[in-house]
Amino acid sequence: MTLHERPGPGWAGVVIGLMIIALGVVLFLDQMGFIGWRPTWSFWPFLIIAMGLARLAQPRRDGRREGGWWVFTGVWLLLNEMRILRYRDSWPLFLVALGIYTMWKAIVRQTPPRAPKTE
Repeated sequence: MTLHERPGPGWAGVVIGLMIIALGVVLFLDQMGFIGWRPTWSFWPFLIIAMGLARLAQPRRDGRREGGWWVFTGVWLLLNEMRILRYRDSWPLFLVALGIYTMWKAIVRQTPPRAPKTE
């Protein structure tokens, strides 16, 4: 089996593992007193972001990627938990995202597939 025939790594596991490592490093630095990070917000939006990143890292059989909505929703929830945004004021961002998504799907659908190169 050559290098090109071997299956690639499971990117979903790599992404989730990197997020766990980053969280562990931040919490360790906090415990050691190097940073004063005592969050008043919860970590649950990170789970949604991780699920979205894992889905983005694994393309579907047709080459498309999914998970953008998961990441967007997780980031929106995280920013609300951190009190950077407020739920009642920031919900129109979903309309903006829906509009971008609709435009993106229309553009991608109209792009003709490339013909395979013959040598």
